Amino acid sequence: MAGSQQGKRTARAVSPGANFLLLLLIFAGLGIGLRREWVSGRGAAFVFAFTGWVLSLCLHEFGHAWVAWKGGDDRIRETGYLTLDPLRYVDPIFSIVMPVIFTLLGGLGFPGGAVRIDRRRIRNRLWQSAISAAGPAMNGLCLLFFLILYKVTSENALELRAALAAAGFFQCTAIILNLMPVPGLDGYGILDPWLPEDIRRPCRRLARHSGLILTALFAFSHSFSAAVGQAGFHFALAIGFAPSAMRDGYLALHLW
Repeated sequence: MAGSQQGKRTARAVSPGANFLLLLLIFAGLGIGLRREWVSGRGAAFVFAFTGWVLSLCLHEFGHAWVAWKGGDDRIRETGYLTLDPLRYVDPIFSIVMPVIFTLLGGLGFPGGAVRIDRRRIRNRLWQSAISAAGPAMNGLCLLFFLILYKVTSENALELRAALAAAGFFQCTAIILNLMPVPGLDGYGILDPWLPEDIRRPCRRLARHSGLILTALFAFSHSFSAAVGQAGFHFALAIGFAPSAMRDGYLALHLW
């Protein structure tokens, strides 16, 4: 009986929350609407692509939390991180809202903040690295999902294909940014457990300001944002998105 109750509590801990399911319903409904031409226009494509982006942010944070839970931090279940609810993460402003705002302004997939994990509970360095790698891996799965939808969508459904190409482009730039070996980003987090302590100590201090550093780079360095955008564009082209769909998707996301 005790084992059964524990199993039920675990199942509830990893069940998608109502907010995530609502976002998923909006995404699916708009996708079907665009495909059937029940809805049309740049506004519908815009909401569809950005709903997909917010869903991917939730899945990114869930990936970190789920691997941390499996790696030894059993307190993760009590945080609500495993429900994929965007309001449950460490700071919804920096994990969800700010990435969405900067993605809107810059047209790139801006990475969010990570969930709070008790690293002292994690079993070993491999698990430590896996926790950091899990977020970009979820972005990779989202990218694969958008690419498959794009490939099976009729070429006549131009608006849906454009929105899917834009959603895929966001994932490409998010993967590139997240895997940069910069303190505070997941790319550095993968390497951190294997570095000497005299390197890790100053990098941890720098990591606290990584969000501000990225914000400043996007705001004041056109060459940086352009380089990331170009890399994301070529990444998306290389895996199968058409240049015309990418162009139309980019235009659909700029309503101003």
